[in-house]
Amino acid sequence: MHIFYTSSYDASVYLQQPEQNAGRDEILEVGKLYYGSVKDIARTFIEFNVSNIETGSGWKAYLNLKSANSEEIPLQYTIYANAVSQSWTMGTGTKFDNVNSDGISWKYRDGVNSWQDNVIAGTAVFASGTTGSANAEGGTWYTGSEASQSFDNESDDVRMDVTGIMNLWLSGSLPNNGFIVHHSLNSESDSLDYGLLKFFSKETNTIYQPKLEIVWDDSSFSTGSLAPVTGSADDDYKIVITNLKNEYTADTKVKIRVKGRDMYPLKSFGTTFAYDQSKYITNIYYQLEDYITCEPIFPFGDYTKVSCDETSNYFIMNLNTLPKNRTYKLKLKVIENGISTIIDEKYIFDLI
Repeated sequence: MHIFYTSSYDASVYLQQPEQNAGRDEILEVGKLYYGSVKDIARTFIEFNVSNIETGSGWKAYLNLKSANSEEIPLQYTIYANAVSQSWTMGTGTKFDNVNSDGISWKYRDGVNSWQDNVIAGTAVFASGTTGSANAEGGTWYTGSEASQSFDNESDDVRMDVTGIMNLWLSGSLPNNGFIVHHSLNSESDSLDYGLLKFFSKETNTIYQPKLEIVWDDSSFSTGSLAPVTGSADDDYKIVITNLKNEYTADTKVKIRVKGRDMYPLKSFGTTFAYDQSKYITNIYYQLEDYITCEPIFPFGDYTKVSCDETSNYFIMNLNTLPKNRTYKLKLKVIENGISTIIDEKYIFDLI
């Protein structure tokens, strides 16, 4: 099962614009750049409402950020996410406004209150279990709640395992003040240039806003009196989706039936049409794609296994967090003797 939750609030803060709010900017930024001898640091804050999040056995959580034309990033680097240790407000400014300080900034967490008031001789005294910059500007976060993702000459899209942080929030061990996404304090302090990672924010008019992805294996397999398919897919048997509608309303779950049938069933006398006789398929998966961009939303893998009951194979999709007024496409994949076969029969539907 895959479920996506979009961000409730997000904003970036900048060392060289200490009182500038960028809550309404369409781009989120994480990085460290030198302009001559002047260093700028960018960090990003993202908050999700986790009060009604659905989970299943063995669930995991991933923070998803879609790249939007990053600048001058190195081939190898690591970014981190921590649970923010203080509340903050998003605000209504953008990076290139005249100074707008009605929300979160490098200096303030809400446009009025500083991130840390306990600063002695220019050095912050942090609450137990928290940290941040030496002067406590740019945010404060819990040290025991860290997630990370390393990159090695690859796409800078983020899919970071944040299950540990989510468990702390859901258990009530930590308050949910969202994530801070940043380079390590050591990297921010060294003399190297790490460029500027740019991601789409919740303000963008695209499908790429920040998402919290919750996944678990919800498959079950009980074949009843069904017989298995034999031979190979598309040569000896055919796989079809039998009950897909042209459109679905948002905020629903749908159960999609998948049937295996012989390509050339043997002729026999009986009351049942041979082509309607369902057989079960093992090692089969589904993938949901955005029809326009062709990008996988629920990709083939451990969390898109197709189940089976006494009627046929099936899978359940939760559509209530997908972008509305878009067209989606389903594909199937069956694995036989280590060989994958993709079934692409233009199974499409609209979400309204």
